[in-house]
Amino acid sequence: MSRAVPEIPGHMAPPHVASALQHQVSRLLGRRSTAFPGSQPVSFARKHIENNLFKEDYFVCEKSDGIRCLMYLASENGEEAVYLITRNNEYYLIPQLHFPTERGPSTFHEGGLIDGELVISRSKDGSEKLKYLMFDCLALEGKLLTNRSLDKRLGHLRTFLYKPYEQLWHEFPEDCKLFPFRAEFKQMSRASYLTQVFEEILPRLGHVSDGLIFTPRYTPYVFGTDEKLLKWKPPEENTVDFKLQLEFPTFTDPDLPPETATYPVYDDKPVFHLLVWHGGTKHVDFSTMYVTDEEWEKLKGLNEPLNGRIVESFKDDDHQWRYMRFRDDKETGNHISTVEKVIESIEDSVSKEELIKSHKMIWEYWKQREKAGQQGSSMDRRQSHSEESHGGHKRPLSMVQGNGEKRLKSDED
Repeated sequence: MSRAVPEIPGHMAPPHVASALQHQVSRLLGRRSTAFPGSQPVSFARKHIENNLFKEDYFVCEKSDGIRCLMYLASENGEEAVYLITRNNEYYLIPQLHFPTERGPSTFHEGGLIDGELVISRSKDGSEKLKYLMFDCLALEGKLLTNRSLDKRLGHLRTFLYKPYEQLWHEFPEDCKLFPFRAEFKQMSRASYLTQVFEEILPRLGHVSDGLIFTPRYTPYVFGTDEKLLKWKPPEENTVDFKLQLEFPTFTDPDLPPETATYPVYDDKPVFHLLVWHGGTKHVDFSTMYVTDEEWEKLKGLNEPLNGRIVESFKDDDHQWRYMRFRDDKETGNHISTVEKVIESIEDSVSKEELIKSHKMIWEYWKQREKAGQQGSSMDRRQSHSEESHGGHKRPLSMVQGNGEKRLKSDED
């Protein structure tokens, strides 16, 4: 499957518009900061099995290899507006996308913030399409959900956003096919079901997955780094994003004046310096990346600038940093604190087999907590929210009958 980074199908808001939107989201979340509010996991280490998975209820899902985006559902001048927010805090207005409320197909959400990943998914026939995989909900219809448990956040997301959206696809399939991507609910499982995740869920995915995410059941959603949110990757997928700086060999021409006699030879393979981010605009030389002659020829064949780009690298069996791909969706490499944790995770890596071996103890401890009455029973996504009143904003849409099939028609048609 392709490891290409998806392209966001929208229009990036100019700085003054993005600033206004950032303040809207900040008010929605009750925060002073306008920084990207998405939670960030820490790399999985051996200690997390006993200190976290044995002691607390965790849910696990596959880690998608795409673009992490929050989805902001808003209203602008009485019209529906859907934005994807990148980790760089850029806002992309997504056209021709509709998320109805449970009040009907012509209503839409206002004041919603969803966490998810934009991925390229390949069908059985080989065709590729964009999907947005939803895995958490920070707010919906202006109601802040970050202090609720994970199962309640997911229950809210499924009941009030995903079910009406799926019903829309059922009733108006031809109109929905025009949407720039399909939204789906990412499957969550108990951490004790690791065997099923590896053997049944991962093999059926239509997109690239590079690991697992373990999310605590009873803790609130955390803005920024969450020490309890765990990211597991197999050793070959444990990567770091660096800023690339090339140092080319030089040649001195004795026939030229001294001030111009020495110049770089751009056809020769350079030294690939990896710079680590220390905050702000500061990147510091950290290591070098090993590139074979064949890889260098392929990189030259891209006919693209290489210097200064963010490169995703992994450590091979000889402990050398190797090229995986460029991450042009990022402006900086990983922060030095993140790099140190990833390297710790690599050196103290937990294999797939070790994880699977731990699932029985995870299950035993979960059952013990349930019997002791310290925590609730398993996640119930069918929980009732009938006591909660949810408003809906009308979208200028009408249902018309045509060729024996329902479809949505806007007032502009």
